[in-house]
Amino acid sequence: MRVMKPSLWLIVVNLFLVYISWGSTYIGLKFTLEVLGPFTTCGARMGLGGFLLCLMLMLTGRWRFPALADWRHAAGYGVPLVVMASGFLGKGQMSIDSTVAAVISGSTPITMLVAAWLFAGEKRPSLPQCFGLATGLLGLVLLATSHGAGSGIKSTPGGMLWVLLATFGWVAGSLFMRGRNLPTRLSPLESCALLLLMGGLESLALAFVCGEASMVHWENLRPSVLAAFSWMVIGGAILAYSSYFWLLKHTSIATAVSYEYVVPVIGLVLGWQIGGESVNSQMVLASCLTVGSVFFVMWHKRNG
Repeated sequence: MRVMKPSLWLIVVNLFLVYISWGSTYIGLKFTLEVLGPFTTCGARMGLGGFLLCLMLMLTGRWRFPALADWRHAAGYGVPLVVMASGFLGKGQMSIDSTVAAVISGSTPITMLVAAWLFAGEKRPSLPQCFGLATGLLGLVLLATSHGAGSGIKSTPGGMLWVLLATFGWVAGSLFMRGRNLPTRLSPLESCALLLLMGGLESLALAFVCGEASMVHWENLRPSVLAAFSWMVIGGAILAYSSYFWLLKHTSIATAVSYEYVVPVIGLVLGWQIGGESVNSQMVLASCLTVGSVFFVMWHKRNG
């Protein structure tokens, strides 16, 4: 049976949702971590996002109760794709600036393409793709070296390591999910809801074990924090994860992870407009390089 290819517009819409949603996560975490600990933040926003998505599916008659294997798979994938990818990121952002976190996370396409080639049977990156990866990496380096007019948070090696581990968790989880067609009667949206719910609960359990109750500071709660947390639930959890998993199933690895070159730029702009951070000419050049690199990273999609 012939498989219908998704339309270009549908791919563009899903990419746009991922770009905007995850591009705003760093500034959202910056505000939310003033009130909650990193794993509490992850568990609350992911768990709530998963619950709301489940509720929406139930109200529209599109929810089927998961089998035991579905719960088990969601719990397994929740560790790398939620606890590590989001919880570790928040842990790292407690001691590094949001721009630095975005720069480190921006290395994900390189790790993903190389890992997919070495371990997931994907084709070796083409020459144009390699050029795009190099150009994007140069832009990220420029972003890193131009940092200094941000929030003033000290960028500790430990914080950078936490964010790096978050990217490794995301790469591993994405490749496992893409490579294993597990038998399930759930739709991709139902599986996404279950993943967010289980990953959120796992993160809350880890927060309890780590004693994050003492890190709650309700006195720092203000409208901007509520707005940031609400958007991370709707955009960073529900919209972004749903769109990303759709891209993983319908496009190449390079296309699905191309958001990682755009995310630092969006984080930079939001830090400038919302966080009061300065932007210089080197940052503008870095932004042009990172966005331009997406064309070459996705080269094979248009010429394959």
